[in-house]
Amino acid sequence: MRTILQLIYLNKRINYTILALSVYCFGLLIVRAKVTQSVYLFFLIWNLALAVIPYLISSLALLHFTKFKNWHMGIIVLMWLTFLPNSFYIITDLVHVVKSSGNLFYYDLILISSFAIAGFFLGLSSLIQIEQVVEKLNFKAKTIHYSLLLICLLSGFGIYVGRVLRFNSWDIISNPIDLFSTLFSELFTKETILFSLHFGVFIYLILLLYKNTISNALKNDTRTI
Repeated sequence: MRTILQLIYLNKRINYTILALSVYCFGLLIVRAKVTQSVYLFFLIWNLALAVIPYLISSLALLHFTKFKNWHMGIIVLMWLTFLPNSFYIITDLVHVVKSSGNLFYYDLILISSFAIAGFFLGLSSLIQIEQVVEKLNFKAKTIHYSLLLICLLSGFGIYVGRVLRFNSWDIISNPIDLFSTLFSELFTKETILFSLHFGVFIYLILLLYKNTISNALKNDTRTI
């Protein structure tokens, strides 16, 4: 219970924003189910739940990083990297909008976009938390900068693995042979590289925009004080 409370107050504003956005997303989904008498798109709840995992891992790492040894931190970061693409993956669920028609098309567009924004927000917040952990470990600024770019590109590859190859994070444990044999055969194909670069650069640019927005907001708050 104490750890849960610490996690809540670690980034109170962000956590409340995530909670509010999640409630809004669930509300849209319930209204859709009521109107259409269908639970289609309820898989978005699971996708958003997966997006929460890397945020929880990075929050715990930031909260207790002084208690972890280097190899502990290595395992935590590896786990975090495994689940991080789930945060950005939801944006690809917009492909399901083509199955909607009439006024439902625009409703579903907003619904899926809301889940995608929530997932993206969780992913960006998680990236910044890991950046803060690495900064506390006294890594050089350039190393952190290029590491973030690499992580974004790896997230792009992770999205490809999920959307195109149809694997998920749990397959590392439940289906490792098929997963790694497929990855080995697909890793250097033109489609894989272009897809990963496309989404990876997109994530990275949004991350920079997000960080600069936060930085400017903090500067304005300081000037006001």
